[in-house]
Amino acid sequence: MKEIITIKDMLERNAEKYRDQTAFQIRQDGGGYKKFTFQQVAELAAKVQDALIKLGVAKGDRVVLLSENRPEWGTAYLAITGLGAIVVPLDAMLQKEELAPLIEDSGAKAALVSQRFIEFMQGTRVEGQATIMEEFDNFPSPASRPMSHVGLDDIASIVYTSGTTGIPKGVMLTHRNIMSNVISVTSLFDLGPKDNFLSVLPLHHTFETTAGFLGPFHEGCTITYAKSLKSHNILRNMQETGVTIMCGVPMLYQLFYDGILREVEEKGLSKAFSVLFIAAKFFRYIIGINLGRLLFKTVHKKFGGKIRFFVSGGAALDPEVARNFELMGFTILQGYGMSESSPIMTCNTLKQNKIGSVGKPIPGVEIKISGSDPVGEILAFGPNIMKGYYKRKELTSRLVVNGWLHTGDVGYLDENGFLLITGRSKDVIVTGSGVNVYPEEIEFVLNKIPSIKESCVIGDKVKSGVRKGAEEVVALIVPEPEHFVQQGNSSDEFINKTIAAEVQELNKKMADFKRIARFIIRKEELPKTRLKKIKRFEIKKELKL
Repeated sequence: MKEIITIKDMLERNAEKYRDQTAFQIRQDGGGYKKFTFQQVAELAAKVQDALIKLGVAKGDRVVLLSENRPEWGTAYLAITGLGAIVVPLDAMLQKEELAPLIEDSGAKAALVSQRFIEFMQGTRVEGQATIMEEFDNFPSPASRPMSHVGLDDIASIVYTSGTTGIPKGVMLTHRNIMSNVISVTSLFDLGPKDNFLSVLPLHHTFETTAGFLGPFHEGCTITYAKSLKSHNILRNMQETGVTIMCGVPMLYQLFYDGILREVEEKGLSKAFSVLFIAAKFFRYIIGINLGRLLFKTVHKKFGGKIRFFVSGGAALDPEVARNFELMGFTILQGYGMSESSPIMTCNTLKQNKIGSVGKPIPGVEIKISGSDPVGEILAFGPNIMKGYYKRKELTSRLVVNGWLHTGDVGYLDENGFLLITGRSKDVIVTGSGVNVYPEEIEFVLNKIPSIKESCVIGDKVKSGVRKGAEEVVALIVPEPEHFVQQGNSSDEFINKTIAAEVQELNKKMADFKRIARFIIRKEELPKTRLKKIKRFEIKKELKL
């Protein structure tokens, strides 16, 4: 495996090694692509660093990064970490009310944001200390100045995961954590300047940061940023730039597959398509040859014709979808990780791909199952395991014991060392887009509403449609009787109408992925333990979820 270097050293090395190779590109509104070479990225990062220094940012200071996906996001990340400061990437889908506590908790000294988020900084601790990304190109070249030493064990990033009971949880990742993960994962694939990654997942998400940004950048690949997640725009990016690899979530691949079937049906080619699938199955499973790329060449052309493989993460991938893509000559490689592990712990590869599993441990990472039974909680150990939770030592000590990360996920290792996940011991709701939703966080807000006595938020799998198999947020709500007595109306109709309005208003203040899809009114008190903790398993059993 290659030597682990800091993010700063990687930027400096690549500015020379891949000097004129395109590092980042994005389609412009009028057509054509705005491109940044590796050398230009390094030069722009130096300008951003100079601007940060003028704002008083020094080594160890936290800097908020908030923007939609774009080349400047990656440049800003490299600038902050190269300065020895700590990048705090925030979710661009959050509302201002949700962002403010995270900015406060981080103790950020400055922020790098795109124009649309500048007003979000008003009233926060970084008001007046925010730099707009659209202005990066106008920064003058900096004068030469001594830079702080950046070490592998310095913190590079604090990544906020959704907090529980309203308390934010920042994952501290060092340069060693992140870059060991980058180097381990890239060592499993033959990547280089010939490859073009399409970046569609939110860059603040650790999966995209490592697998869709830093990994490709480390290997001298080009990264194309999708300005829109609409299928036709993504396909246009693929066709125009010759995308070879893309990291996505299961719902995206389901949308692609459904789109293919819909187009086939619209063109009256369903029977012909079925015949091709029968032929593909025969050659793949009987003869042992995959002729999918030849049989479905028109589909490959639609995807640009140069796709080497897709990567899926963030949530469980439907094995049937993976097999159907395989029959068409496309490979989807599933992996497993979490922010606390920088994030990748296991993954399938082109040489070893077991559909239905999340692959084998990556180099340098150990996976074991707790307890004596074959199935149990998944534990992980390696240089990628976080330094800890920011300002939360007690929580860190509960989740990382003797260097082993307790994931809260349940699974087993098969006879060949592939990891299969069977469920979760914790109550996190994983949406179809792979975003974690913590029930307590929503309950905390619901229970503050005067008309609500208590609530329990759970995940329920969507039964049909594009999002089939994904989880949606469902709230079981117990009304506050006294409130409705004071209102002079305790009828079921009035209670339902009142709570429906409250839920609708709450949804407006939350990110899309956190919004309550539906709610159920319950008049009896929620079942609890002697310590007054809600018995979620009883509620799920009662509701048959």
